[in-house]
Amino acid sequence: MAKTKQFWTLISFITFLLFTVSIYTKLYWLNIFVIALGLLVNKKGTNILFPNYVKKQEQAKETLEKIRKTKEYRKR
Repeated sequence: MAKTKQFWTLISFITFLLFTVSIYTKLYWLNIFVIALGLLVNKKGTNILFPNYVKKQEQAKETLEKIRKTKEYRKR
C-alpha cells in the first residue's frame, strides 16, 4: 500500500490539512506531526510522487560529478 501514488498523495493532503488546522486554531504543537509527516513524504514518497524530477536530479548530479572530475584532471 505504501508504494502507491494515491497513498502518498493522501498523506500529503493530510499533512496540509493538519498544518492548516494548526494555524487557524493556534494549536502549534500539531506542527510536530506536520513536520514528521512532511519528512516521511520527503524521504519515502518523493520517488513515487515525482519520478521525473528524481530522474532529472540524478542526471544533474552525474553531470556535475563528470565536470568535477574533468576539472581535477586538468589541474594535474
